Amino acid sequence: MPTLKIDHNDAGQRLGRYLKKALPGMPVNHIFKLLRTRKVRVNGHRARSDLILEKGDEIILHMDDTQFKQDSRRRKRKATGMDFTVVLEDEHLLVVSKPPFIPVHPGAGHTHNSLIDQVHAYLEAQTCPDVFRPSLAHRLDRDTSGLLLIGKSVSVLQKLSRMLKEGRVEKRYLALAAGIPEPKKGTWEFEVKRRDVPGKSTGGPRGRKDQAGRTSYRVATTRKLSQEKGPPIDVSLLVLKLHTGRTHQIRSHLNQAGHPLAGDIRYGDRLLNKLLRKRYNLRRQFLHAFRLGFTHPETGKKLNLADPYPQDLKSIAQSLRLGRDLPPR
Repeated sequence: MPTLKIDHNDAGQRLGRYLKKALPGMPVNHIFKLLRTRKVRVNGHRARSDLILEKGDEIILHMDDTQFKQDSRRRKRKATGMDFTVVLEDEHLLVVSKPPFIPVHPGAGHTHNSLIDQVHAYLEAQTCPDVFRPSLAHRLDRDTSGLLLIGKSVSVLQKLSRMLKEGRVEKRYLALAAGIPEPKKGTWEFEVKRRDVPGKSTGGPRGRKDQAGRTSYRVATTRKLSQEKGPPIDVSLLVLKLHTGRTHQIRSHLNQAGHPLAGDIRYGDRLLNKLLRKRYNLRRQFLHAFRLGFTHPETGKKLNLADPYPQDLKSIAQSLRLGRDLPPR
């Protein structure tokens, strides 16, 4: 009978979650049937799916060895390149610079070559994969570039997730926005009204209630964009700090504050977007996660990482004289 041994990378997971990763070829309902029919034993005892696994636990599966080999076979990675840049890496975690136009996870319309696919392919080229696969501690929109934090083990990922939830990871973004916020420094506290649900202009997906979010901002510089007809358009380069991590938080908050994000086709200003696309070839939202600060969860070392403008934003930043270097913290 197949036997699995829990090591430090797998400890801390629920049994059901572990089995999904250990048996990627087995339908989820079959996994829970194994549990329900007492065909999964942990240290000789029947176990429930919510059992928290510990290092050294021994799992015995009452199933055919041939079927186990088939169901435990990992799917071939669907990554065609390495578009990200490694900013920091050690045995515990990985920080990468994500380029624009790549989703962090596979989804509708993009079933392969996501960022996490590329990260898995990169890491598995260095070492043999185990049951736990490195995972993102947080996310960025498809068209947003910048720094992302990845945990290489369950324990480190859990620590990073807790740090993010408790506000102990500092995330700062650069955003080009319409108009000039007054005052020049402050905090927005609005519900995050999302527009990513077909047929629904506001509100969370699947009927979920909008969640409150908190975003601090600072005006780094302002510029005027001339038009062929009409008065110049004011724009501001903003430094933004997230206190909460809601999906589309920055984009929704900027829109609600009356300063929509440049290049944002869902929440932005159509006239400004058209002008920037025609004049500077801006083909996505001007939003870049440029700084990441946190204390390393294992070594205790304080880390402050910075990511310069990617190439597509660098050209418009130079044209508008937004600064060669990144603005101060």
